[in-house]
Amino acid sequence: MNQLIKAAIDSYQAQRTEALAHLDILFNDSVGIGEHTDLLTEVKRWTESLSQADENLKTLRENFEVE
Repeated sequence: MNQLIKAAIDSYQAQRTEALAHLDILFNDSVGIGEHTDLLTEVKRWTESLSQADENLKTLRENFEVE
């Protein structure tokens, strides 16, 4: 696999993992959200990040020979 494509995939997978971790904390760990006063804004922010990462991974897979 081309190293640039691999690097892009790795980056989007890391973005996806980070977004999922933040959403999990927001939804399931009340201790972890004590400093955030606008929870909906945070949920929307990380949902958008997750969606963007998924879409970018899909685009690479559809247009290049990527597993």
